[in-house]
Amino acid sequence: MLPNFFIVGAPKAGTTSLYHYLESHPDIYMSPVKEPNYFSHEDIVKQDLFYNEKGIASLAEYEALFNGATTEKAIGEASVSYLFYDSVPGKIKKRVPDARIIIMLRNPVDRAFSHFSMDKRLGYVNESFESIFEHTGKSKLSHLYYQQYIELGNYYKQVKRYLDIFPKEQIKIFLLRDMKTDTPQLVKQLYKFLDVDENFVADVSEKFNSNAAPRTKLMSRLYQNQKLRSNIRRVLPANTVETVKKFLFTPKKESLPDELVVKLKAYYKSDIQQLENLLQKDLKVWL
Repeated sequence: MLPNFFIVGAPKAGTTSLYHYLESHPDIYMSPVKEPNYFSHEDIVKQDLFYNEKGIASLAEYEALFNGATTEKAIGEASVSYLFYDSVPGKIKKRVPDARIIIMLRNPVDRAFSHFSMDKRLGYVNESFESIFEHTGKSKLSHLYYQQYIELGNYYKQVKRYLDIFPKEQIKIFLLRDMKTDTPQLVKQLYKFLDVDENFVADVSEKFNSNAAPRTKLMSRLYQNQKLRSNIRRVLPANTVETVKKFLFTPKKESLPDELVVKLKAYYKSDIQQLENLLQKDLKVWL
């Protein structure tokens, strides 16, 4: 069995909350591993991406993720790496030609710093955000940091690849602000898009994977153990992991200096304008 819909990204754009809201519907089955990265596995391995979590390589192991599905009409997963890598839309189309695609986008400046802040707390990066953006970092991974925090926010080509390969009616694109403005309405639209009962009312009061820091130094050291985190995610379902994190983490909000925000807005301006034309959606609030 293979999924018939995919949440493909973007990272740090509300996809974890969306995963849980969809999972709560009785007619929707979500893979217990939120991000199997099956269709992006080759790209991640080729790049030797610093997360050290390569995802699932074999089709048999990938199919096994969906063995728990029974009578559900919509079967999905949420690998946010699928938006960035240019080979992924074609791979999905080849395996699941009728797949429905869900894309969530966030103000690229906010997304970039949120992604960086999360990875810094996880111990993946020890450079400053400014040095990564300005290409002044000394790490051998600087080019990958730049990709993950800066380039992933260049949405135009990423979104266009899906629109070029899949019919428009198979793609649903939202902005994070849509979810923040009226979460129940957005979820209702997605239920309709996935052809399940749109009258089901999900509990959308909780936000998932928001910026948070470990409560103790010991927890911080344990959390930075990448192998330990990876093994836990393979053993525990995504919803259990989120429940545990509530007790071990406390909310933490950081912000960028104003002058760096100005530089980032200038960097993304052209891409945002192209995306506006592509989607016929007003994105001036991002500029």
